Amino acid sequence: MNKLPTTKLLVLLLGLSLTFTVCEAQSNKSGYGNTRIKEPRSVTKAKKKQEDKERKLKKDSADFVKENKKRSLEIQSPEVRARMIENRKNAEYRYKEKKKRTSENTRKAAKKYRKY
Repeated sequence: MNKLPTTKLLVLLLGLSLTFTVCEAQSNKSGYGNTRIKEPRSVTKAKKKQEDKERKLKKDSADFVKENKKRSLEIQSPEVRARMIENRKNAEYRYKEKKKRTSENTRKAAKKYRKY
């Protein structure tokens, strides 16, 4: 006879504990969808400044490489210069052909393994 009140109490406590956990899980959600947390203005400015620095550094590096290629070509004799220009053209052509073959192969593979 003493088991009946204890089981009722146990079921009641179990039910209450489950409802509390469900309520806690739902309380973290906002009813308005995704909300963005805005960063402080100083952080935004610092990120923008860093991106500008990186962009400028990349541009300067590309300019340096371009000028260095031009200079290395100018200091050569005419025969070597012509050979260097021809080698560059051949290398660019091979690169384009390799890229074209790769893209064709990946398209074929994508078509072959595509799920319908």
